[in-house]
Parts: sequence; C-alpha cells; structure tokens
Amino acid sequence: MKISLNWLKDYVTVGVSAEKLAHKLTMAGFEVEKITTVDADTVFELEITPNRPDCLNMRGMAREVAAILNTRLKPVKMPGVKFPSRPCDIKILDKKGCPRYLGTFIRGAAVADAPEWIKRRLCSVGSRSINNVVDITNFCLMETGQPLHAFDYDKLCGGRIIVRRAQEGETITTIDGVERKLDPSILIIADEKRPVAIAGVIGGKDTEVTQETKNILLESAYFDPILIRQAGRRLGVSSESSYRFERGVDYDAVGAGADRAVRLVLDCAGGIVAGRCDIRAIGKRPKSAVIVLNIKKANNFLGISLAPSRYKKILRQLGFQAAGGKKDTLRLRPPAFRSDLKEEVDVVEEVARVIGYDNLPVSLPAVPAASIVSETRRGFRQAVRELLLAQGVNETITYAMVSEKSLVQARQGHLGGVRIQNPLASDQGVLRPSLLPSLLSVVAFNINRGQKNLKLFEAGKIYTASGEREALGVVLAGRQEDDWREGRKGAFDFYDIKGVVEQTLARTCGQEIRIAASPCSFLVPGQGVSVAVGGVVAGFLGKVDGGVLEAWDIKQKNVFFAQIDLEELRSFFGKERTYRPISEFPAIVRDVSLAVGKDVSFQQVCATAFRLGRGILHAVKFSGEYRGEKIPAGNRGIVFSLRYKSDERTLREEEVNEVHEKIVRALVSELGAIQR
Repeated sequence: MKISLNWLKDYVTVGVSAEKLAHKLTMAGFEVEKITTVDADTVFELEITPNRPDCLNMRGMAREVAAILNTRLKPVKMPGVKFPSRPCDIKILDKKGCPRYLGTFIRGAAVADAPEWIKRRLCSVGSRSINNVVDITNFCLMETGQPLHAFDYDKLCGGRIIVRRAQEGETITTIDGVERKLDPSILIIADEKRPVAIAGVIGGKDTEVTQETKNILLESAYFDPILIRQAGRRLGVSSESSYRFERGVDYDAVGAGADRAVRLVLDCAGGIVAGRCDIRAIGKRPKSAVIVLNIKKANNFLGISLAPSRYKKILRQLGFQAAGGKKDTLRLRPPAFRSDLKEEVDVVEEVARVIGYDNLPVSLPAVPAASIVSETRRGFRQAVRELLLAQGVNETITYAMVSEKSLVQARQGHLGGVRIQNPLASDQGVLRPSLLPSLLSVVAFNINRGQKNLKLFEAGKIYTASGEREALGVVLAGRQEDDWREGRKGAFDFYDIKGVVEQTLARTCGQEIRIAASPCSFLVPGQGVSVAVGGVVAGFLGKVDGGVLEAWDIKQKNVFFAQIDLEELRSFFGKERTYRPISEFPAIVRDVSLAVGKDVSFQQVCATAFRLGRGILHAVKFSGEYRGEKIPAGNRGIVFSLRYKSDERTLREEEVNEVHEKIVRALVSELGAIQR
C-alpha cells in the first residue's frame, strides 16, 4: 500500500519529519518497508495486515496518524448533491453475493483529461491517468477505500443493471482486452443481454467510459468478500478494487464513497444527476457489541499508568464510541469498519499501538519456581524415535493432508478421511486417515531420484472417525545397506520390518508382542499380519502389494510397511520394570524338529510350550524352516530349541525330560504336528 505524504496532509496535520512519521507508523503496527520521492512528494510503502482493510486508503491512514500524533483530522469540504427521486433500473438476483448496490445516473458529462491535482495524487501512488471520470473513481478508491466503477450508460443494453451469477459458457472481454470464460461461481454485473463487468474485480471492455461517453452510470456496492476472492483466483485477475473487496469494505460507507465521486464528476466533467437507486438486501447492519474496558487491568497488562481520560481520547480518535461505565471502566462500541475488534484485549492492543510499542516499558516477567511434570506423550514419542534412529531408520515429516486419489491408489479409499472445505491445493483435500499414502509418496520421490534403498519412519497424526490419533509408520524399500564385512547384502524381507517393529515396541512397552495373520487389501497375501502388544491390537505390518506399487509408479519389488497406533500403547510406557538377575545355574537345551501344517504359526508352538513349561522353560529359539520332499504335503518343517533353566537350583535331567516330553506330546496332539 502506497501512501502519499502530501495527499495525507489534506486530511491531517503532520508536524514531524517523514523519517519520524515512518518510525511511529512502524511502532503502531504499520511496517514502513520503503520511502521514496515522487515529484517532490514523499511516498511510504506500508505493509497493511489483512485485518485492517480500513487502512487501505488515505482517510483511514489519516485517522491513524491523527491518533498517533495526538492531533485532529481536517474535515473534507464537499458541497452536497441533490438526488432526484427517479430511480435507476437496477435488479439484484444474488442478494447474498451483493447485499447493497448503489447506482447513480449522470447525464451530459464531458469526458476529458482529469485536473492536474487529481493526476498528481494518482501518480504519487503509482496509478496512471486515463480520463477525468475514470480517474475520479480511482481517486475516490484511494481516498475513501470504497471501490467504484463507471459504465457508459448508452452502451448498456436496455439501460439496465442486473447483478447475478454468470451462466455456464458465458464470456466477457475485460478492459485489459482479455476474453475470459465465466461459470456460475462468479458474480457478474450484466445488462439485458450480456455480462458487462466481473463484480468487484474488473470491468468489461464493451461498456468502458471513453472520450465519446456522454451519460454515465456510477456503481458503488458491497460484494461478498469470499466470492470476490474466489473469482479473482479462478480468473487469475487482481485489481485495486478486488484487493479491498476481498478483505471487506465498510458496508455503511458505500453511500459516502459514491457521494464523493458524484460531486467530483459534476465539478470536473459537468452533467446533471438524473437518477439514483440504493438497493439494500439487509438494510442497516446491526451495531457492534459493547466492550467493557477495565482501566486498571489494561494498565497492568501494558505496564503503564494512563488515566481513563487518555484511554477515552485515544479510542475516540480511532472511531470508538466511548462512555464512562462503573468505577475505572469504559463502555466502548467499536466503529463499523473495525469488525476485527471483539474483546477487551483487542482494545488494549489498539491503545498500545497508538502509544507506540517502543514507548512501553520493558521488564522480565516474574516466573515462580515450579516442578515440571513429565509428559508421557512426549516421552513415549521421543523414546520411539531414538530406538528407530538407533536401528538406522531415518525420520521423515510429511503433510497431514493428502488427496482422495492417493487413498484410492493405496487401496485405502474406504477409509474416507476428513475432507477439508477450503484446501490449499488439489492434492491436499483430505486429512489423512493412514500414513501409507504419505510414506509411499516419499518412497516414490526418492526412488525417482536414484535413492532406491530406504529405511524411513514418521511419527505423525492420522484422522479417523473417532478423532485424531498419533501413529507410527515405518517403510523399508530395496536392499539392506552395504557392509564391507560382507560381499553382498540381501534385499529387505518381511522379517526385517517385523524385527524393527518388535525391537522398538519391546523396548518401549515392555509387554508381550504377538503377531497374527491378518489380510489387508494393500498387503501381499500371506505377508500381512496384525501386531498386538500386551493383548491390545495396535497395528499391522507386511509387504506392500505390487498393484499398489504400480499405482504409485514405484519400480521396486521389495517395499514393506508397518503402522502402529501409538495412542493405544502409551499406557504401557514408563511403567517400572523389576530387575531380574542372571541365573547362576546351567541351562539344559533340547532340540525339536517337527512337521506342522502351513496354517500353524510359530507363536502357537511357543504358547503351547510355555503353558506346559512348569516355570523351568526359559526360552524357545527358532532355528530354521524346511520345505522339501520329506515333508508331507500341506506341511512345513520347523526346527527349534527349548532352553530349560532355574534361577534357584541346578535342574535334574529326569525332570527336564518329563516336562520336555509333555510339551512335544501336546504339540503333536493339539497342533497336529509330526515329530521328525
């Protein structure tokens, strides 16, 4: 936003240097980024925050400067205009998109060059001169903040204005000479036959004011900010008008902006006002709510001591209605153009701005000593991260938003996800219900750039029907890292991802981990399992199906994925563990070779063995699996060892043999195993 110092002085007395004024504006929340000189005029380039559309004009900034410098505004002298009772022919079909439209018909205007004083003012803020009528609309825009548009009335078919949504397939050639396609999401100004302007954004070429124009229809309106923002982005058009409309202009100032422009047109271009129509869909807006300001509380907050009279004066200069309330309080009503002021703290900030942030005392807050309670959620997450990093798994961080297409590609379209009403991009329209799409996108990104061997994890949020949950995702792809001690490292397999997950959960949760077959549509059949910790099913792991990899264009056969719900396991973390000393007594080991059905898991074998171990079975260690000619069809050979040991004494051979034989018999009778 450019502010001309000479123009500003038309509305307020500035008794300080340009440099000092720039400093005071910056300390009041209006950062002055640059100061330049244009034809002996000083021009400030300010950064206006989105919540202050009231300052996107000279009068708005003059009001701020008057409060900052503790001076008065100069009144703008303007003779009144007598408007006829005859209305213009205006119809609003979309009253939500256009709650107010004010049209003024001026007959017999002489379009020519604008007066030099208007040209100078516009030149100082970077606007070029076109003709007196158009320059006046631009001048009033910069002066009052109210966007205006002038139509050549004789070029309006039927002499009518209709505010409506565009129809599918309609087009308009705008004043920049570009033909633009319209759709029903765009609000337009039309005559009886065609669009003549894109509401609040840009006018049409066919009805622009030229040197031949004699009769003018002057538009001043209030348009829905959201519609204007969407239309501008859809069409790729931004203008001084749309910049203000999409931030919100003052509904009650629509008439004042139009009156100022009409007076200037009559003075500079002549003509007479032949018609006026002010259509309001919502009438007057309701007044803003009263805010009660506690002076003592505000002084404590700012660290200063200001009298109630000083508060009242500052706030009245900013447009507030201020009256005394109970002891040490003020009853305040914010101005209509400050819809961002809703609470007492907002008012305190306004006072701080005017005083200047650099004038507020600086002190360190008193921080009482207090013990810090450990937070289980953070400690658990950090412990999981450290264990994964120690295993050589690298952390990645991805967006929590994915596209619905990515869920379908991952065969998780049924999960749905939480749709975002106003996504930042088309590929971020859903809050992810799973970490799989996010990690597959990382795998595809890295493989396409030559990084084919990956060990990655992410601890992040997923969003389900029951709310947001913290989850852990792990992905392995390609081959294991090269090791100089071995000539060749093999590809990752199911047991690598299983080992990473088991090691992490065993060290953080200290509970029994059970793996059970659990088919998933996105995992290879037979290589997808559920993971239960302490009897709680907390996730799954397995090999990603080739069809899923193909949908993601991942040219890699070995991709393994695991997802664990950390919310389910947090209660296991941080529990005290009892130290168990190493036994001083020797162990007795018995090897077992069995043929079991393909559907019998090794976990079932372990469960049966420990159930009958009578407290002396210390460990079951898997040695290998064999599938060959000597194994009956539908079976597989497994070899494992049972380790017997006591913490209190040396075991006798006969008691070990007794327990061992019971275990083997139970495996044969209960699991249908064949002893080899």
